[in-house]
Amino acid sequence: MREVTNLTQELEEEFAELFSQVQFLSHTVNRENGWWNARWQALAVLNNSGINYSPNLAIELIGLCHTELSEAVEAARKHHQHSWADAKTKDTMVRELAGTIVRIMDMAEHFKLPIAQAIIEEIKANSQRGFMHGGKKA
Repeated sequence: MREVTNLTQELEEEFAELFSQVQFLSHTVNRENGWWNARWQALAVLNNSGINYSPNLAIELIGLCHTELSEAVEAARKHHQHSWADAKTKDTMVRELAGTIVRIMDMAEHFKLPIAQAIIEEIKANSQRGFMHGGKKA
């Protein structure tokens, strides 16, 4: 296993590039399936009225991420641990967690957020915090 502090620039760049490609694909699929049509209409109407709807849209999209996480909690409650990692079956914990990541990617692509780079920076920051962040309880 590779130590976090030894992440190479090459590995960081490769992760960021591949993640960004999948993020773009995720957003493209959701756009093509019509999930953004009403959102774009609302954004256009409100922006033309001088109303910045982006914060409300971000809150809506974050709420959808919460929904996916809640479904992962439900999967953990309902299913035996041996089935949690079943990536092929709908409604398993791993699929619900994946759904959360897909929703985050979708949102990030719309708002042009560099999630891959932020993940790398967060891992680096966590590696510097020490054991249990100095004794935090949670």
